[in-house]
Amino acid sequence: MAVDSTGSSTYGAAYQAQATKTGPHLKVKIFSPYQTYYEGDAASLTAANRTGPFDILPGHINFFSLLTGGQVVLNTGFQRLEFQITRGILRVNRDEVTLFADV
Repeated sequence: MAVDSTGSSTYGAAYQAQATKTGPHLKVKIFSPYQTYYEGDAASLTAANRTGPFDILPGHINFFSLLTGGQVVLNTGFQRLEFQITRGILRVNRDEVTLFADV
């Protein structure tokens, strides 16, 4: 990752510029082999893996995790959506979150 002279990453600078225009957000897609549960913007996502529950917020480091069964909570900024999954795979890449549920 490139770092500018102030010590911050260029991705961080680009994220800050985008966040001031539209407010911080994530692009989220939650789907299973049979249906798409959600596709759109969100303020946060909460899920659980073997070490426990965790939150994904805008600016989160790139991340990959196997999810345990339970509830996934999505905060769209306007409403709270809850999805029950048996297990899943979660990927975060530059504020894009992809959750493959029940695979």
